[in-house]
Amino acid sequence: MTNRCAAFAFLVGVGGAFCRPGWCAEPMDVGFELASNLPRAFTDYLHSARGLDLYALEAQMNPFYLQGDFNGDGSTDTAIFVREKQSTKRGLLVVHGATNESYVLAAGTEFNGRGDDFSRINAWKVYPRGPVSQGASGSEPPTLQGDGLLLEVLESASGIVYWAGDGYAWYQQGD
Repeated sequence: MTNRCAAFAFLVGVGGAFCRPGWCAEPMDVGFELASNLPRAFTDYLHSARGLDLYALEAQMNPFYLQGDFNGDGSTDTAIFVREKQSTKRGLLVVHGATNESYVLAAGTEFNGRGDDFSRINAWKVYPRGPVSQGASGSEPPTLQGDGLLLEVLESASGIVYWAGDGYAWYQQGD
């Protein structure tokens, strides 16, 4: 355990449950300020997660994580921005609370025709489940099974990331 991880474990009493190689290996990864403000279930997930060492958590947004029932299963899910370490492209990590299934959207991988980088997104909020009003694309708006994530480029465009039953999809809300 690194000194930073040991200090975090001592101060919040989690005994290293958060810090594992990959998430605490570099200064740009999880710092004390970020780690101490994450929900406990999410830090437990990060401790047990495999295959996420390619990404660094990000805290540039306010709030820096959102919670809702994104897949409509009745449990609390968590979304946070991440940056792919190699390309520095930005995206979302969504973790389903009941199953600990995780989804990385964009961050260097094409997402639903919206590109592979969410770096321009500068505002976000939870969009409530239910019918979505007609968006800018002219396509049929979805009815959300769970909460969605409204991602915005202020004074420019917005879209809703939502659970489509077998993965996440995008609906262009504004242009």
